[in-house]
Amino acid sequence: MLSEKYIAGFLDADGSIHLHLVKETWKPQINVSFSQKVGKDEVLRLIQQRFGGVLTIETIKQAEYARLDIRGKLAKMMLNTIAQHLVIKRHYAYALLEREQAVVGDRDQLRQWMKEQRKLRSLPLPNFPSRKWLAGYFDGDGCVSVMKITSLGAAYLVATIACADYDTEGLEIIQKNFGGVIYNMAKGRCRQWRLLAQPSKVKDFFGYFGKHSIVKRQEIQFVLGCAEMGHFRDGERIKSALKQLKSHEHRLSESASEPASLLKTIRDLPVQRRTDYGEFVRNERGHIIGKMKRQSDAA
Repeated sequence: MLSEKYIAGFLDADGSIHLHLVKETWKPQINVSFSQKVGKDEVLRLIQQRFGGVLTIETIKQAEYARLDIRGKLAKMMLNTIAQHLVIKRHYAYALLEREQAVVGDRDQLRQWMKEQRKLRSLPLPNFPSRKWLAGYFDGDGCVSVMKITSLGAAYLVATIACADYDTEGLEIIQKNFGGVIYNMAKGRCRQWRLLAQPSKVKDFFGYFGKHSIVKRQEIQFVLGCAEMGHFRDGERIKSALKQLKSHEHRLSESASEPASLLKTIRDLPVQRRTDYGEFVRNERGHIIGKMKRQSDAA
């Protein structure tokens, strides 16, 4: 069974809460919804097992997405259970639970109120994110990728999390405890936290919550295994392996066999350093295979 803290983190990242007016009574009804790409949607099925709701498949830009909608009493029960563990949407969840008790006849007024409440910060912020909350949050909005391959062939690994400009509470506590930088995106409408993931940072960040991850568990297991080497020098193979893991469907029942198998293909290459003399010799793929000495050195 999914933990309440994990679900709270996943809702903070990838979930939506709103009030819907019931025509017969003009009373607002709480709706909670989630969406994930088909093949990466097992977490939605686990949430459905815990709190109910209706799971449907919809096509968005030629891609299939699973959507879970939890309404009415089930949604209210869910929020009452997990609201205390929310970091970003905590104020909004409690505001909707309170407003749900009142009769509202003006739909436009309700929408404007929700828009205003949604942008209010959830204070106070926790000093440190819980492991399970962070696993759910990263599963919803996080990404681990190879930003580039350096001139020496090493992978430049980066962990990122993106959010709306009024949803930065999660990024702030993550930056406070794990470092990284928060950037503006989309002309200031979005924010992105970015961590340049050296091996020690990979162990520190992903090692903290990785075992509680669901959607990105295999990717995290793989990069943690690479970090054990103390470097990411076999950049092309690391990049290819991560791409392979991202493209596969995921099921919680799957073992760690694929990350372990891919780790066996990663070479523990020796360190390559540039010096003030000579030039590197590269093969047809651009990989360094040796160093050409100057004539004075070879004499």
